[in-house]
Amino acid sequence: MKLPNNCFYKGTLMHNRFVPKNHKFTYNIFYSFIDIDDLDDLKKKYTFFSYNKFNFFSIYDKDHGFRNNKKIKDWVKNILKKININHMNTKIFLLSIPRIFGYVFNPLSIFFCYDFDGNLKALIYQVKNTFNEQYCYVFKIKDHSKKKYYKHSCKKNFHVSPLWDMRGKYNFLTFKPSNKFYSSIIMEKNKKKVFQAILDCKYQELNFNNFLSLLIKFPFLTIKVILAIYFEAFKIFIFKGAKYYKKPVLKKNFTIIKK
Repeated sequence: MKLPNNCFYKGTLMHNRFVPKNHKFTYNIFYSFIDIDDLDDLKKKYTFFSYNKFNFFSIYDKDHGFRNNKKIKDWVKNILKKININHMNTKIFLLSIPRIFGYVFNPLSIFFCYDFDGNLKALIYQVKNTFNEQYCYVFKIKDHSKKKYYKHSCKKNFHVSPLWDMRGKYNFLTFKPSNKFYSSIIMEKNKKKVFQAILDCKYQELNFNNFLSLLIKFPFLTIKVILAIYFEAFKIFIFKGAKYYKKPVLKKNFTIIKK
């Protein structure tokens, strides 16, 4: 198996809430998928891209991991140590929305941790809410040889929205990045599906023309993401009868599943 390439994934993000009434919306989106070891080199290669510096597109260490000026890789290495993975033999790719004109909000970013032979060893789902909090669901992967996708389940442990309480279970489904990328998160309560989010994208080469094309098509994407969160929440609360739940105190930042 070989390691994936740095690229963009362009497609759609769909949210579907099933209770108390059905509420579904979809919008166009793109993500960058980048080996974090290449960030310094990419900023030299592409005029439109910077690392820890303002540009049309940029990725900052403080948007992920420790959320300060410490390197993203150091944060991931600390997690890999906790699940007994040799971080010295690891390539780490980050799937996230980059900053556009200096602003971004990533409800979900995914870290793909490979060994040098291209075997996926761990997945880290990094979730943020609009209260400036962050939580990570970490899954160690043992059977990595032939699978095209991975399924994981765990208890909901993070307050994502004031329109959901803390009860529930997440079912994650993520395909290996290739010419297409697909990921789904289903939330269940009492074995009943109450919410689903689906990211469905196609590969685009990381090059100057695609940087320019995405800038023209998505100049306000990062603002659109946060506005969509508030606008759709308003409609669900006012017109669909959703309840409001007070945010609990965040006591920890990780759920780690080693099996």
